[in-house]
Amino acid sequence: MSEKVEKLVEDVKALSVLELSELVKALEDEFGVSAAAPVAVAAAPAAAAPAAEEKTEFDV
Repeated sequence: MSEKVEKLVEDVKALSVLELSELVKALEDEFGVSAAAPVAVAAAPAAAAPAAEEKTEFDV
């Protein structure tokens, strides 16, 4: 990691939670991005296959 990045990490570690919140908001505004975690969307299931008939009689 470069010295510049290491210093930035140390500076961020020194911030309070309120300051971190302000930093995140400022970065979102500056770069037009959102720090919200992406939501996984389940794909709609394909046409359901008919249920297999359950075997009820067995040869022993």
